[in-house]
Amino acid sequence: MSYEIVLLDRFDGEFKKLIKKLNKSTQAKILREIDLLEEFGKDLGMPYSKKIDNLLWELRSSGKERIRIFYSIKDKKIYLLSCFLKKSQKSPKKELGKAKERLKNIYHV
Repeated sequence: MSYEIVLLDRFDGEFKKLIKKLNKSTQAKILREIDLLEEFGKDLGMPYSKKIDNLLWELRSSGKERIRIFYSIKDKKIYLLSCFLKKSQKSPKKELGKAKERLKNIYHV
C-alpha cells in the first residue's frame, strides 16, 4: 500500500531549509524514513513513527542529529506539517501548535 507525500506550500521552504542544514548522512537517513512513511503510512510504527493524537503523528529520526516531523494522514495522502531539530526531551510547544494550526487547512476544522 503506497501513500502520496504532500508538503504544504507554507511548509515547503521550512522543510528544505532544515534539510540543507543537516549533514549528508542525516539528510539521507531522514529521506529514507520519509520513503518508509510513504510505503507503510499508518502501519509504520516505532521507532520511526509515534501517534500524537487522532489526526497527528510524529516521524522520528535519531542519530547524531534528531529530527522530528509532524504529519497527518488523510485518505492516501500524508501531509508533512512541521519539522524541527530536537534538542530537548519534549517536543517544542511552538512546533506542535504550528502543526495543529496547519491541520485546520487539511480537515477544515
